[in-house]
Amino acid sequence: MSAPNAPEDSSRKLSGSERRVRVRHPTDRESLCQPGEGRLDHAWWLARVVDISTTGIGVILRQKFPEGTLLTVELQNSAGDVSRTLQTKVIHTTPHPEGGWVSGCAFVNPLTEADLKTFL
Repeated sequence: MSAPNAPEDSSRKLSGSERRVRVRHPTDRESLCQPGEGRLDHAWWLARVVDISTTGIGVILRQKFPEGTLLTVELQNSAGDVSRTLQTKVIHTTPHPEGGWVSGCAFVNPLTEADLKTFL
């Protein structure tokens, strides 16, 4: 019988959301994205941002992008007066129940806490 406050086995493998180091804040905001480095002379696609943290972002897309894809996301604050173009790398993609794909992406350059607050 183990002690009630015994530490968990730290050797077990963590998966999915258990590996996250930062809290993801839910949001529901339209955005634009494109694979690659975000060139203005290439097509941008609609995306819906569903969560954000200092280290990453969750987006719903019509297109499926494979793991490792560089994806550039245009992010605006709720007032629409602050905008940033952020490069991310797709970490995982799963089907969305209403169609499209949910991609969990890590920022190439993490946001500061102040930047994050701007977009919440």
